[in-house]
Amino acid sequence: MPAFRVLAEEALSELGVLAAGEAAPAGDADLALRKFNALVDQWAAERLMIYTTTRTTWTLVSGTQEYTVGSGGDVNIARPVYVEGVGYIDTSASPDVEYPLAGPLTDDEWEAIRIKALTSTLPTKAYYNPTFPLATLSLWPIPTSTVLEGVIYAPAAVAEIAAITTVVSLPPGYRRMIIKNLALDLAPSFGVEPGRELVLAAMHSLSVVKRRNFPVKVLEFEHTGQGGRPYDIRTDE
Repeated sequence: MPAFRVLAEEALSELGVLAAGEAAPAGDADLALRKFNALVDQWAAERLMIYTTTRTTWTLVSGTQEYTVGSGGDVNIARPVYVEGVGYIDTSASPDVEYPLAGPLTDDEWEAIRIKALTSTLPTKAYYNPTFPLATLSLWPIPTSTVLEGVIYAPAAVAEIAAITTVVSLPPGYRRMIIKNLALDLAPSFGVEPGRELVLAAMHSLSVVKRRNFPVKVLEFEHTGQGGRPYDIRTDE
């Protein structure tokens, strides 16, 4: 993808503010940058606008239940709004072995745990509370092992950019989506009423990106057949 300035000029061209090939005045380009970062901030709160999940590890401290998550926190990543999964790694094994934890628990499930200070060699559950500016990740029971690392899987949102010269590098589908939706956000600032074609194109471009980012889930059933085997509807066994 090109530098942001190019995307901004294409968005302004959609509104008829710029002629084809015309350069955007500095003030207009800066306004487009602010509008874009506002869109990015909103998209970070929408799971279907996030295209990738990152895996991050950190050292678990024996006897510690809570860890901060966010820039400068115990888990030093951009503070995620959502968490896909949490686990721990047994570093005493060779090679290391990773184990998933139940959860992240809902608020109600965490509230239902009566003895939150319970300790054990290994944790079994995780609770993620998106506090701000740093989120809070709690493990239960509180692990006492000294050979563990934590592992978190979190969607990594599109980052805001600092300058109009910044090259925007995103997967297929995002360029058109940015141009069309940025044009819609810029329209009121230039006194332009967006046409129906632009509105529909912006909606369609969003739906394309969201379909691409829809997380695929594996549907599993409990073993309800005889002897612990899966139930077969054809044989009724």
